[in-house]
Amino acid sequence: MNNERGVTLVTVIIIIILLIIFSGFVITQGSDTFQKSRVARFEANMKMIQKKVDIIVEEKEEIPGLEMTDEIKGILQQIIDEDNSSNNFIETNDVDEPLLRYFSPEDIETQLGVQDVRDDIVVNFSNREIISLQGVKRGENKYYVEKGLH
Repeated sequence: MNNERGVTLVTVIIIIILLIIFSGFVITQGSDTFQKSRVARFEANMKMIQKKVDIIVEEKEEIPGLEMTDEIKGILQQIIDEDNSSNNFIETNDVDEPLLRYFSPEDIETQLGVQDVRDDIVVNFSNREIISLQGVKRGENKYYVEKGLH
C-alpha cells in the first residue's frame, strides 16, 4: 500500500465547490446590503432636502430652483403616471403647477446647502413635496418620494 500524504483531486474539487457556494452566499448578502445602503442614503437625502424646503416655505423666502423645462415636465409626468398605476404616493398631479422647481445635484448643494445628493429632484413648493427623478428601487418597487419607503 502506498500511504502518501497529500491533497487528492477529490479533496480539491470539494474545496472548490464549497468556495463557490460560500462566494455565492457572500455576493448575495453583499448586494442586499448595498441596496439597503442605497435606500438609506435616498431616505436621508430626501429628509434633509425636506427640512430645507420647510424652512424656505415657513420663512417665506424667495423660491430657489429652476423653472421646469418641457423635458423635465415629460420625465415628471412619466413618474407620476407610473406612481399612480402602482403606489399612489406622489401627491403632485399637475406638471404645470407654478411652484414646481427643478434642482440638479449641483443646485441642491449650492441653493439648498445639502451635499452628496446624486439625484435630480423636483420640489413642489405648494405642498412641500420632494420628488426624485431617479428614484430608488426597494424590492420589486421603485420609489420617487421618501414617504413610500415606510
